[in-house]
Amino acid sequence: MPRIRPLLVATLTLTALAGCTRTGEKTCDLIDTPKGIGITVDATIAERVDTAEMTVCWDGSCQTQPVALRKSSRTVDDGCIESGPDTVCAAREEPTGEEAGFVRLPDMPPGPVDVTVALADLTGSRIVNETLTLDPKMVDSPGECGGIRPQGQITVSADGKVRAVD
Repeated sequence: MPRIRPLLVATLTLTALAGCTRTGEKTCDLIDTPKGIGITVDATIAERVDTAEMTVCWDGSCQTQPVALRKSSRTVDDGCIESGPDTVCAAREEPTGEEAGFVRLPDMPPGPVDVTVALADLTGSRIVNETLTLDPKMVDSPGECGGIRPQGQITVSADGKVRAVD
């Protein structure tokens, strides 16, 4: 037993010292705010959309990307049972009929960009084909490795008009 004690003490000492050293690297959260543009399509239009794409232009160049639209939902409050510190409350998700997507644009600048939204039905006929100028908002990405990144949000209303969301 006397031989194990010095080995144990040495191991614990080395472990403690290793824990106290710093490599100088930042600790980053696994959260990021990507550069890009989000889109929400009204339920009236969304039910007819088969394909969606977005063309974003700045400084004389353009990028066209498909948009993967997904069904949207909202949280509905189902209320609380009784009141007090042990209160139990509930909520549920409810489909809205809208569809939403996001296009990542790693090189998107913080200034205005021209955005063309093209939505087509099953036959390939364009339901929406509109262009607008969007001034992205600067969004903070949390954590030591975060930073301020440009993001924009647009909507397509029931009348097929594309609008920027402030």
